[in-house]
Amino acid sequence: MLDYYKVVLGNVTFDAMLFRKELRKAMRHLTVDDRTRLRDWLKQTGLV
Repeated sequence: MLDYYKVVLGNVTFDAMLFRKELRKAMRHLTVDDRTRLRDWLKQTGLV
């Protein structure tokens, strides 16, 4: 699931509202460990 949300979030960066919606959805569905990995990936890629 983590890889799926990385792809989705990477593809919706053009729209801030859509990005926020997908990020919230990801945080609801991912495990705590995957949430941490996603946050680290977002910081590393400069998306947040």
